[in-house]
Amino acid sequence: MKAVGFARVNSDPNSTSSWTEDSFRAVFTSFCDSLAHQRVKFIVSEANQNGSDKDSKFLPILEYLEREPSGFLLVVPDSTHVSEDLEGIAKAAIRIEKANSSIYCLEDGYPDLLQNAFLHMDPPGISRINANKIKESMQKRAIEGKALGRAPYGYEISTEGDFVIDLSEAETVRLIYDLYTEGDLGLRKIVDTLYDKGIKNKKGNDWNIVSIRDILRNTAYIGTYVRFGLRLTGNHAPIIPTETFRRAQDKVRERRRYRSFADSQPYLLSGLCICAYCGNTMMGSNRKQTWRRYDGTRKTNTYRYYRCQSKTNKGTCSYHTWTTEKLEGRVQELLNVAHSEGDLQASMSGDTGEEKRFMASKKRLEHVSQAEHRFVDFMRKTSLGQSVLTRLDIYLTELDLARNQAFLSVPTDESGKFLKDWNDKTFAERQAFINEFVRAVTVKDRVVKLQL
Repeated sequence: MKAVGFARVNSDPNSTSSWTEDSFRAVFTSFCDSLAHQRVKFIVSEANQNGSDKDSKFLPILEYLEREPSGFLLVVPDSTHVSEDLEGIAKAAIRIEKANSSIYCLEDGYPDLLQNAFLHMDPPGISRINANKIKESMQKRAIEGKALGRAPYGYEISTEGDFVIDLSEAETVRLIYDLYTEGDLGLRKIVDTLYDKGIKNKKGNDWNIVSIRDILRNTAYIGTYVRFGLRLTGNHAPIIPTETFRRAQDKVRERRRYRSFADSQPYLLSGLCICAYCGNTMMGSNRKQTWRRYDGTRKTNTYRYYRCQSKTNKGTCSYHTWTTEKLEGRVQELLNVAHSEGDLQASMSGDTGEEKRFMASKKRLEHVSQAEHRFVDFMRKTSLGQSVLTRLDIYLTELDLARNQAFLSVPTDESGKFLKDWNDKTFAERQAFINEFVRAVTVKDRVVKLQL
């Protein structure tokens, strides 16, 4: 594997930092030689920078990794050389993975970037005891090729900590790969096929697109164990032939060219839309449709819409969908009507209006706290191998949005101007306005009503 070394060093001879350019070069060289990695780049920067500068200094490293399609192993002394906060660490880790690269921390016992971050930054709910447990068990098991966390679908964990094939689940894994590579089915159609066959996941729940995608990307199914920059081939019995796995990856890469990683784009009416048929919340969803043109090229469109959760999750509601453009446009029209008739202003007058504003402000601040906790919790799960980095991006987006909206409020006498300039407002501003003035949006067939 091609290795890139990066560190923040301090040239001040009176500095207490243990890392100098020479010391890092020596450790980096020894590490690469011991694992037969090819050294292709060595970069150091001054460490005496403030936090924001530190993150900006790391940007060229990310950009370098993204320019090279073959992928690298980025080697750093520890997570603080990447960023000084958990969000910066998470964003860097996501970009590194999308660049088909990985990162290794040289700090003894804590080579995984996310685990290393929890060690140094010690966020609420993370104790040194937990960090020591990671050091004592997870690192040792990784080096030995032992299972970390739960076994991938298709495997069980033996009493010795090894991956052992679960015959029943393995058949499902083979079916998924066959449907994807031979049947040329997309992820959604594979989910539907498994549902029709009554096949459940390891927890006994229905499959979803994310879990299917994770299976198609997991090298565990060809007997290869990857963790902490180490790649252990032939670690356990494979379920899928290597050639089948390669064909699946070729398809994943082909389709990736036609889709964005921004699947986590939030929905303007999230949490407000109510299905008038069953009273359940309507959730935002997206669907990608791909087809081939006559000239052989591929065309892909993404459709975003709102759909009743009962219909989506349980199939108990017959309610049809609304595209986001039409439903959000209809809500905008109704807001303008409510303002022109004075209903919008009246809903925010007197004690009732003051209470609405207070509750909206309180809710926004609560959303920030909740988003922070969800992000930290999910980052912890990801560090333990219980989820994937691409899903962590959703929680980062949610946190950024919550912070942007925290102190957004529009005085009632400025609501008309706000609505007039609606299209010039940011997503955060529009959503904060709706959440402050609107209690709920009820939808039944083609009828949409606002509860102010």
